[in-house]
Amino acid sequence: MTRYLIVGAGRSALGACKLLLRDGNAVTISDIEEKFPMALAAIRSSGAKVVIGPQGLGLLDGIDRLIVSPGLSPKIPLLEEARRRHIPILSEIDIALKCYQGLVLGVTGTNGKSTTTLLLAHFLQASGLAAEASGNIGIAPSLILAEGNMPAAFVLELSSYQLDYSASLPNRCSLFMSFAPDHLERHGTLMAYFQAKWKLIMACDGLAVMPRKILEFAQRFGAPIPKALIAQILMDNESPVDFGRWKPVRIDTRKGEVNSPLLGAAQSFPMPLEIHNQLNVTAALIASHFIRPNPDVLTSLFTFTWLPYRFQKIGTINRHAVYNDSKSTNVESTEIALHSLSNPCILLLGGASKGESYAPLLEQKSKILKLISFGASAPQINQDLASLKPLSFPTLKAALAALPEVLQSLGAPLVFSPANASFDEFNNFEERGLFFSTT
Repeated sequence: MTRYLIVGAGRSALGACKLLLRDGNAVTISDIEEKFPMALAAIRSSGAKVVIGPQGLGLLDGIDRLIVSPGLSPKIPLLEEARRRHIPILSEIDIALKCYQGLVLGVTGTNGKSTTTLLLAHFLQASGLAAEASGNIGIAPSLILAEGNMPAAFVLELSSYQLDYSASLPNRCSLFMSFAPDHLERHGTLMAYFQAKWKLIMACDGLAVMPRKILEFAQRFGAPIPKALIAQILMDNESPVDFGRWKPVRIDTRKGEVNSPLLGAAQSFPMPLEIHNQLNVTAALIASHFIRPNPDVLTSLFTFTWLPYRFQKIGTINRHAVYNDSKSTNVESTEIALHSLSNPCILLLGGASKGESYAPLLEQKSKILKLISFGASAPQINQDLASLKPLSFPTLKAALAALPEVLQSLGAPLVFSPANASFDEFNNFEERGLFFSTT
């Protein structure tokens, strides 16, 4: 019998707990407070030992394995003591995959991973494979398995936090969608952040799909070459990066089509797509074709439900489009939004800073007719983008109150792409996005 300590009592902990108890293990679950009462009630009824309150080092006495909620800092004393005692630290994903017999496909990236995860699951389903989107999105895989379900394929959205704690994530296909500075307060350096995500690629034994830029970072950081074949996505006339074994995947953004020897023939997108969604769809298409070839799978885009607050067109004002891109929590995501525009816009930028410079947005200054800054990050935005002469407000509410006058004087699309976290005013980007859409 193996003795497990699970730190964090949420729904993923419930799934891991059920799987471990089913196999005859002893399980203790610890949390500082009762944050998720419904999950905790189910955990208690499962027969696990529950400890709520300060997490003293004595919790580790007699423990063989530690499972950690991905949101917990690796620097907390309990985890530092576990490493000192050489107690293996695992993730809920590790526990789930030990009990799973089907195909595993992993999706990571600074931006684009949620949409791509859902697209890939949708394409596989349209091709007749029972695929489930899980991981950092939807229901935790351990909970799906604990409830008696066994999908033919798991498409797992994996954050750097989850990958950081995972021992190994063997998978048939990996997708690494984008990379930019983020979560440095957790990882410390850009290289450490990249290495956490690259773990997924190194664990792949089939096909790894990624845009050219990811391979530039791999070379820069001296990343090891994976055993998987790399599908290298090239936009328009980009030149490939020579790294490992690779095959080109080329997107012609003007024609709206993708071409690759991995597909056998060029395929056209059945609807107009912004450039970032051309990338997301292409990555999902290549991975889907690798697992279950289907020449007609792109037609299923007509039934795909796009996620809200991801450069979502929510209407028009004075015949100009309004986009809600509240999911933009870093500078790269706002760069992507601006790159997708045909005409200069009125850009709303602000929130809780992650310590990034906003200067890279100057490369897209031709797309910014007027910049409006707001929130806690406004002073830094005003400094980094001073040449754009920002109109600044203390809060998003104040900025939106001033918008009618700005919109009346300037005819242009309105883009809410904050490039910052939401926590100075809101609980999450969804709450912020809803506020923007309904104000």
